[in-house]
Amino acid sequence: MQPRAEEKLTALLEIANDTSGTLNLNEILERVQRRTAALLPCERVITYYWDSQRDVFRQISQFGIPPELQEAAGTLEFPPGLPIVDVITGGETVVLDADDQTIVPRSLFDDFGIAAVVCVPLAVRGRVLGALAAVTTQKRRRFAADQVHLLKSIGRQVAVAMETTDLYRAQQEEAQIAAALARVGRELISSLHAPEILNRLCQLTTEVLDCDCSHTILWSAKDEAYIPASGYGYPPEQWEALRLLKVPAEFLAEGIALLERHEVYQRTTSDSGDSVIQALGRELGITTALRMALRRGDKLIGFVSGCYRHRSDRFTQRHLRIGRGIVQLGSMALENARLVEELGRANRLRSEFVATMSHELRTPLNVIVGYNELLLDGVFGDLNPDQLETLQRLGKSARELLELINATLDMSRLEAGRFPLNVQDVWVPDLFREIDSETQTLQGKPGLRFAWHVPSQLPYVSTDPFKLKMVLKNLIGNAAKFTDEGSITISVESDDRHLVFSVRDTGIGIAPDFQEVIFEPFRQADGSLTRRYGGVGLGLYIVRRLLDMLGGSIAVESEVGRGSTFRVRLPVTQPVIGEE
Repeated sequence: MQPRAEEKLTALLEIANDTSGTLNLNEILERVQRRTAALLPCERVITYYWDSQRDVFRQISQFGIPPELQEAAGTLEFPPGLPIVDVITGGETVVLDADDQTIVPRSLFDDFGIAAVVCVPLAVRGRVLGALAAVTTQKRRRFAADQVHLLKSIGRQVAVAMETTDLYRAQQEEAQIAAALARVGRELISSLHAPEILNRLCQLTTEVLDCDCSHTILWSAKDEAYIPASGYGYPPEQWEALRLLKVPAEFLAEGIALLERHEVYQRTTSDSGDSVIQALGRELGITTALRMALRRGDKLIGFVSGCYRHRSDRFTQRHLRIGRGIVQLGSMALENARLVEELGRANRLRSEFVATMSHELRTPLNVIVGYNELLLDGVFGDLNPDQLETLQRLGKSARELLELINATLDMSRLEAGRFPLNVQDVWVPDLFREIDSETQTLQGKPGLRFAWHVPSQLPYVSTDPFKLKMVLKNLIGNAAKFTDEGSITISVESDDRHLVFSVRDTGIGIAPDFQEVIFEPFRQADGSLTRRYGGVGLGLYIVRRLLDMLGGSIAVESEVGRGSTFRVRLPVTQPVIGEE
């Protein structure tokens, strides 16, 4: 007996080494089953796994079953309610003889040529993961008590290995799910255009779920029906026919009710209670569909379907988890696109309103400015000093208001995309002469000196002269506003493929913390400056937007109390500008 005991101990150590040397369950089971068959001895060893998705014990590995019986043995399933299943799930070992047992149909023994079988539960911490069965086909052979005990010892090691590989597989699955959803999220948030999001959603659903096709159905309040919005994986003629459908809600009642309750569900075409789904499924060759709810808050706005075509595959629990993540990300992306579209629409309406109001305000204000100038010119009679001072203040305020209205109108035109480019070849010295002439009022400011540095050897620049002039005049006007005394220097130089325009002043300067915000609309470096110098902070915003159109850029260098320098870089050759 001692050599036999040593042999068993050695075998158990070898099995322990087999179960700990790899995380590949198939490899572990193949080694263990082969050693078990030799050790007991017996002709067949079978490992069953408890499939929690289908609530059955099913075969996952075997050793010794003849080829002609393998297919039949592989399809056997043992659901709850069978006596042998109840015993195994209770944690008990089953030892059966063909001629002396009642818990398994005799036909099963006869069909597979079984003489006796011992089946031990694969349990860890009270949880049954499966069962390990040893089978002998030799009549009159029975399993002795020490063989049953040995199989229990082997079963405990297999159960631990099975739990370990299950945990590893679960970790791998979590990583795969996370990677799949990260990809979905990354690609969906890269667009804010709803049709593009819907197309990507279908493609990603098909690829991530590894199915054959996908489509998105959205509720249309205008049509009072569900309408196909996007699809992937369908032949063009099928999709063209599908996208013309308008399905009333009552024809999808069962599916909508399921989505309201479960968010994600799968159905075969034949099992669907919706007649339209059955008809479409047969027409498109869809056998199984995973349907996933798209929501806006708590409201169902449609669904995405990932489909198998012409095959009997079923979606797994991993697919269902990925599906939930897909539609959550898809719902968020579609809602973001909707909000951006609404904001764009509201912005366009605001711009149109501002433009209209600016026009309406500018007309009477021009009349006021005109009559004020006539009064100052003495057309209606001489003025005493008090009247003259009052009219001068009135004229100054009216011109400031007109400047503000013009800036607001320019901003609204830019934002509405109604500022088309008129590209020409521009000779910069001529442009500077025009700017010099048009800024004479600014150059007359007491205590302020203007200097112009324009080399004669400059290349022509291909740009919109009106918009470039607006940029430079805005910068010069801004410099004059914030420079009480000192100098403003306007210069230009050639830098390879660019012209660099500079406007340098000796004014109040800009603190470093404010240099990033001065190009935003309605922002100035300091709120107190608005009260002292006027304006609402649109000039530099308009400059930046115009330069975006011209393919240029702007940068600022400034020191508080010592002045600022604004540099504009403009390409000599005008780039192709797309539609805004």
